[in-house]
Amino acid sequence: MTETFSVDCPGCGKEKGPITTHPGTVGIHCSCGITATVDVGAQEIDEWWEREN
Repeated sequence: MTETFSVDCPGCGKEKGPITTHPGTVGIHCSCGITATVDVGAQEIDEWWEREN
């Protein structure tokens, strides 16, 4: 069975997931305007920034 995890958006705090565990990183986009990369190995936000409209 595939393992999953979630992270909280650094902008609004909403839970984002499920994210499937695999090597590398994955990108998330939140409706609050934040884009982030998630370090899947560490299961945490790696970098994040506010998108421009």
